[in-house]
Amino acid sequence: MFGMKTQGRDGVSSGVFLIGFGVLYLTQWWWPGLMILLSVTGLADIVMSGHWKDALKTTAVFLIAAALLWGLVWTGIMWSILIPGTLISVGIFLVYRGLK
Repeated sequence: MFGMKTQGRDGVSSGVFLIGFGVLYLTQWWWPGLMILLSVTGLADIVMSGHWKDALKTTAVFLIAAALLWGLVWTGIMWSILIPGTLISVGIFLVYRGLK
């Protein structure tokens, strides 16, 4: 089951994302819920490809980012800075991981 190349792998990660997005929509817990959803989706994709170490690193980065976001929300940081900064940071991380 684990170590699939592409068959089934995309379906699993897409399904995990849609389930998580549905839960976020129902609960309206967008931040840091979106970061947690991205980490779980990435974890599912990487685990299905058989790369456990990469899965743990990626998940750690996203969960740390989610914890930081949660802390920043409680400090009263402006949303107009927090959301774009988070999206840009995640995008840079994904590009870096993709080029590696």
